[in-house]
Amino acid sequence: MNVLGINAYHGDASAAFLIDGQLAAFAAEERFNRVKHCAGFPTEAVRYCLKETGLGLHQIDVVTTSKNPGANRLAKALHVLRHPAILSPTFLRSRLSQSKHVRDVGVILAEAIGQEAGERGPELIHIEHHLTHAASAFLASPFDRAAILTLDGMGDAASAMMAIGEGNSIRILKRVHFPHSLGFLYTAVSQHLGFNHFGDEGKVMGLAAYGEPHFLKEMRQLIHPTRDGRYELDLRYFVHANGGVSEVWEKTPHYGNLFSPRVNDLLGEPRIPKSELSARHKDLARSLQEITEEIFFHVLRHLQRETGETQLCFAGGVALNCVMNGKIEKQTPFKDVYVQPDAGDGGTALGGALYHAFSGPTPPLERVPMTHVYWGPSSTDQAIEESLRQESLPIQKDPMIAARAARAIAAGKVIGWFQGRMEVGPRALGNRSILADPRRADMKDILNARIKHRESFRPFAPSVLAEKCGEWFDGPAESPFMLMNYIVRPERRAQVPAITHVDGTARVQTVHRQTNPRYWELIREFEKISGVPLVLNTSFNEDEPIVCQPKEAIHCFLRTRMDVLILGDYWVEKTA
Repeated sequence: MNVLGINAYHGDASAAFLIDGQLAAFAAEERFNRVKHCAGFPTEAVRYCLKETGLGLHQIDVVTTSKNPGANRLAKALHVLRHPAILSPTFLRSRLSQSKHVRDVGVILAEAIGQEAGERGPELIHIEHHLTHAASAFLASPFDRAAILTLDGMGDAASAMMAIGEGNSIRILKRVHFPHSLGFLYTAVSQHLGFNHFGDEGKVMGLAAYGEPHFLKEMRQLIHPTRDGRYELDLRYFVHANGGVSEVWEKTPHYGNLFSPRVNDLLGEPRIPKSELSARHKDLARSLQEITEEIFFHVLRHLQRETGETQLCFAGGVALNCVMNGKIEKQTPFKDVYVQPDAGDGGTALGGALYHAFSGPTPPLERVPMTHVYWGPSSTDQAIEESLRQESLPIQKDPMIAARAARAIAAGKVIGWFQGRMEVGPRALGNRSILADPRRADMKDILNARIKHRESFRPFAPSVLAEKCGEWFDGPAESPFMLMNYIVRPERRAQVPAITHVDGTARVQTVHRQTNPRYWELIREFEKISGVPLVLNTSFNEDEPIVCQPKEAIHCFLRTRMDVLILGDYWVEKTA
C-alpha cells in the first residue's frame, strides 16, 4: 500500500510518503516555497515525494489529512451551548474557511499531482489532528508498548490527547478539549512579551533562562491542574473561548491576540515588539516556563499512574520545548522517552500516513523506528557544479572534505555545511547546518552579528559524538533530534562557552556514525585537533526557512559573512 500523508491549511504544511508502511520521503512546504511555517497546501512537498519515490498518480492508494471536521462534535456542541458568544462573525468566517479548505483538499491535490479531469483519484481519508500527532510519535518509535501524550495549541477542538500504544494500535484514554490549551497559554504570554510571529515560542523558551520565576503566582491564576490529570484555563483572561481570535492559515500563519485586556492588570502592560527586554520581561518568560513544566509534569505523572508504563512517546507543538523534555526522566517515572523529531504540525503528515498504514492490514506491517530525519531532497554533483557556475564560483572538489572542514572550524572559521538529504523538522542536524568552534567565547556574538541576525539572548546548540556525550553532558542517554536540554558538566563549561547557555545547559544533538557517517567523521576529526568531541551547530539560514537546494545555500553564503561553503565534496572559501 502506498500512502501519502499531508498536513494542509495549518502551520508547517507538509507531505510524507509511505510504501508498505516504510517512510520513503518527507518534507515541509516551507523548504520549497521559502515561506516560513507555510500554512497553505503542500503542493511542492507532494511533488517532491512523488519525484523521490518515482511513483505516479495511479500508484497512490490513499491520501490522509491531519484534520477531521467530524471529530469531537459533542465537545464542540457543549462549548457553543456554554459560550454562545463564540458564534461571532470572526469565528464563523474562520470556521467556514477551514471547512472549505477541507472539502477542497481532493481538488487541490488533483491539480498538484497532475490528475486529469474525470480520472479516479486516490481515496481521501480525514484523521483527527491529535490522533495523527499520537501516531507520529508511537508508530515511529522503537517501543512495542508505551504511554502517549500529545500537546499543542489546538487541532480539531482538542489541545491534548492521552493514549496508550501497543503493537500497531493506539487506544485513546482521554483528551483536553477546546478552549483549554497549554499551547495557547504559551503563545498568549509570548504575544504579551512582544513575540507575535508564528513559532516565536522557542525564543521565549531561550529568554526564560535569564529570568527568575517572580510571576509564578500570577501564572497559576491563568491555568490550573485538574484532579483527573488534565488542566483548565481561567477563561476570564482569554478571548478565544468566545470566538475573539482571528486566524490565518494561508501562506504565513498567524494568530490574533489571545489575551483579554484583563491580563494587563495581572502581568503588566504588554511589551512593544523589538523594544528593549527588561528584567520583568525575562521574569515573565521564566515564570511561563515554570508553570508550563508544572502542568506538564502533573499530566505526565497522572498518565504514568493510569497506564503503568515507563516508556513515553510525545508529540505536538509543546513537545518542541526541549528545556522541559530534558527533565522528563528526572521528574517522572518515565525512563525511556521518544519525542517525534517533527513534533509540531509538520509531523502530522507522517502521523496520518502511519495511522492509516498500520490500521488493520493482514498480515500486520512491520514497524521501522524513525532513527534519523534525512528524508528530504538531495543534490547531485552535477546540480552543485551548475549552481556554482551560475554564481561564477570556483569548482574545487576535495575527497577529504570532512578533515579539511574540521581544520577550518578549529582555525575559527564559520562553515556552511550542505550534505546529502535535507532534514525534516525544525532542527538542522548536520546536513543543512552552519558549523563553528564551540571553544570560542565570542562565537555566539560572531554568529549573531555576521550571519544569523537574531536576538542576542538565543543560544546555539552542540552536536556531540554519541559515544562521548556522557563525558560532557548530564542528561538522557540519547538526543539524536536536538529536542532535549542537557546540563553541561560544570568542569567542561569553560572549554565550550559558545554552546553553554546562561543557565549552564545546552540543547544537545547526539551524532551516531551509523545514521550520519560524514557528520560523525567531521566531529571526530575536530576532536583529534582540539580534544573536544563536539561542534557548534545552527541551522543553515538567515531569517528564512532552512536551505533546501544548492542555490539557496550559495545565496545565503554570499550575503552573509560565512567564511567557507561546503556542498557535498565541493569547497568554496571567501578571500579576504
